[in-house]
Amino acid sequence: MFLSDLTIKEYIKKGKIEIDGEYEIETNGISLHLSNELLIPKPYQIVDSNNPKEIEYIKYNLFQTPYVLRPNEFVLGSTKEIVRTDKDILTIIDGRSTYARLGMSIHITAMVLDGLPFNKERSVLEIKNNGVFNILLHPSEKVGTYLFTLLSTPIQKDKESVYDNQSSITPPSFI
Repeated sequence: MFLSDLTIKEYIKKGKIEIDGEYEIETNGISLHLSNELLIPKPYQIVDSNNPKEIEYIKYNLFQTPYVLRPNEFVLGSTKEIVRTDKDILTIIDGRSTYARLGMSIHITAMVLDGLPFNKERSVLEIKNNGVFNILLHPSEKVGTYLFTLLSTPIQKDKESVYDNQSSITPPSFI
């Protein structure tokens, strides 16, 4: 069962859903905005999960100038929002349909954010332009929605991850 705007407001008041800073409640979620920084992967690196090494990125500040996301290009971003939920709430990222109609996706792997019941964090966005248009990315631009759904019972197990408590864009880690 997905939570409606009324339940989301109630859960924020009770502290079951925490959001740092300003937020916008939609009919069935909370608006998700792009932060002010991107990580652009340096091309032609070899990634080997059996012999991991640090992947090189170029930091890009969106406050200086919007970023032109070209067709077939991939960058990492993060949300402006910092979120945490209780262990009986599952959080899902849903991309904005306007961008999807241009060919842009914002979260190309698992849509479930399994770290939020355990940590208060920004969500890393895997942004890909699958279309034919150049798309300008601006800081604080609305690019999607956080959706919330109730689990049948609260999560009992602890979770440890190399991505715990993300406060900025976290590159991939095979360690």
